[in-house]
Amino acid sequence: MEELPGQPLGDRWFGLSDRERLKVLLQLVQLEAKIYAIQLPASGSIYYASDLPSDSPRVAVPDSDFCIGPDAALKWWFAERASLRVDCGPCADPIDVLRNPALKELAWLRKYGRPRFPFERAYRESMGYRLSDPSEHIESLESYLKIAPRLLPSNEFLRPVLRHPDLQPNNIFVSDDLEIVGLIDWQHAAVLPLFLAAGIPKFVQNYDDPESLHFRPPPTPDLEDLDEEEKADALHDFRRRHTHFFYLAFTQRFNEPHFRAMDQTTNMLTRLVFSHAGDPWEGNNIPLLADFVLLAKSWHEYSTDPCPISFSTAKSDSIMHLQSMQEEIDIQLKHIRNAISISIDGWTPSEEYEAACARARQMKVDGLASLDTDYEREMTDRHWPFDDHNEDE
Repeated sequence: MEELPGQPLGDRWFGLSDRERLKVLLQLVQLEAKIYAIQLPASGSIYYASDLPSDSPRVAVPDSDFCIGPDAALKWWFAERASLRVDCGPCADPIDVLRNPALKELAWLRKYGRPRFPFERAYRESMGYRLSDPSEHIESLESYLKIAPRLLPSNEFLRPVLRHPDLQPNNIFVSDDLEIVGLIDWQHAAVLPLFLAAGIPKFVQNYDDPESLHFRPPPTPDLEDLDEEEKADALHDFRRRHTHFFYLAFTQRFNEPHFRAMDQTTNMLTRLVFSHAGDPWEGNNIPLLADFVLLAKSWHEYSTDPCPISFSTAKSDSIMHLQSMQEEIDIQLKHIRNAISISIDGWTPSEEYEAACARARQMKVDGLASLDTDYEREMTDRHWPFDDHNEDE
């Protein structure tokens, strides 16, 4: 295996000037445009044809040694899913791309599903410390399968394209003068229809900001009357808007099919519903239900027929309240992880391990001490998110 030259962009990204960020973004968009231009015959994962077993389904990539075979994404093989007899590709028909991940989850839930707590322990208080019933998610997936055909956009967005699965600074290698020399971590890459592959990479997304959401060029912030903390916040906001805007602007110029796909008002919600319907179920029924609430409200953009999914006002309000609580918890957890100095999966450098454990223990002591009742302390102690625990409880 050949070693990739250069260094991860993550080592330098936050120290780049505006001009340097634009240099990297432009190259990234142009590289994506080259990848998007590759003509592929189906959706799935790319293999050397000689690497697949002879009885494995495949669609040959013309004039090459490659083929499109079964989807290699983790969601297809997580836990007992590897043993399921389900269709994991390749898919020539986009409707199969939409349906198959949900069919996979239905098969798993019917065979292995059991009541359980949400995997994210911090969500459990908001859900009354009740076990989640897999039958609720089964019902949601069955509803998803009914609406899936209506989620297909026009033909121009159905072409299969290849997209890097985790385009973030540590997977982008650059030279000393910020020339992109390669991308790493392709192992979970999948070929998907354009409308499902499209999107702004997470590290440049700024959807929470109205100016970014409406694709407006960011003005240079006026820092004259601000103190140091306010200046830092203003510059941070500007950098977020700057990268979001210019990623879109460069994409509009150099990768127009991708820009048009992102510009479709329904595609973002469709990608969200598709993702949540195919994610391995770990006890959280809320995200897909919240997608349905949003989908029902915007159904007129998908079809002139009545929406097959409906909720009472009280039910939809309850779902969105729980979704909002989970999003707020996610923000709180991010701050806590930063304070402990751990990543989202609990990783910390070996030399920081003992100190991180000590900070986590102290945070639990302080958290329990702040509670008012014995019940709150008991349940918080039992479900503390940073303790060792059985992930399938």
